[in-house]
Amino acid sequence: MKRKLIRQGLGGYTIYLPKKWIEENNLKKGEELEVDISGKELIISSNFSPKKLETDIKLINSLESSIRTLINNAYSTGSDIIKINFQNEGQFRILDKMIKNTIIGFELTRKEKNYCIAEDIAELASDKFETILRKFFLEIDELFNITKKRIIENSKEEFGDIDELENRIFKYLNFCKRMICKQKLINKKSEFYWEFLVMIMHAQRALYHLNKDLKKKIKVSKEIEDIFDETYILFKLIEEAFFKKNVDILASVHEKNKNIIYDKFYPLIKKNKINGDEIIILDNLISCEKRIYLSNDPLSGIII
Repeated sequence: MKRKLIRQGLGGYTIYLPKKWIEENNLKKGEELEVDISGKELIISSNFSPKKLETDIKLINSLESSIRTLINNAYSTGSDIIKINFQNEGQFRILDKMIKNTIIGFELTRKEKNYCIAEDIAELASDKFETILRKFFLEIDELFNITKKRIIENSKEEFGDIDELENRIFKYLNFCKRMICKQKLINKKSEFYWEFLVMIMHAQRALYHLNKDLKKKIKVSKEIEDIFDETYILFKLIEEAFFKKNVDILASVHEKNKNIIYDKFYPLIKKNKINGDEIIILDNLISCEKRIYLSNDPLSGIII
């Protein structure tokens, strides 16, 4: 829908707003509208409070990953009220923990024998989007730092609860996905943002499993150390390209990926001299690297 700019006195401009939109929002002459600038987009909104989005989900099993996926996605896609049907107290305890640890602004407001209600009680502002997004990347950076100390430096330092760190990463990701859906922060490129953030999440998830699978401290070979260092550089390149919106940096991402896979990873596995613990590390590390690299695809769509 196109509208022509109409020049007014003192250098100002006006446009006609669609009559259908005015009627649907029950607007009258003289009412105030919210006008926000997002890059080249101008977002005009009324004070009209839309109907709250309600979602009804059912828990089938007691797997933490299954429950987390259902709750996080109901929240991320913009639901304001979530009714969760559960089968037993074990499921409810996992659910309660997930809401407290991985969701910002939601709380359980009602519990019955076989269902409960979770609601948005905070109505978080969309202007927190970039701040939370930077926290998301900062926590992943910390996960890289912890991993390096454990498997590269063989540090004797005691690290905090890796699950708490992971919960914070999920919490920040879920908030950003929710804002993408609910506030339409990035407008026509929302699909690219969503795919990019999910890909980065899966990359760090591989690092998380690397740390959880290792029950002891281990000093890896120089070859694996190099792959780790190069993977971290790859992550920082993607982060820099994203926040600076610099497409030229992505050329370095492609070069770095080829260096890791063809010059370091393949020659290492051909040697066939990797022990059991190193196999676990290498498998998760390459899984992390591949997902970081693949994130450059939706990132290109964001930047261009």
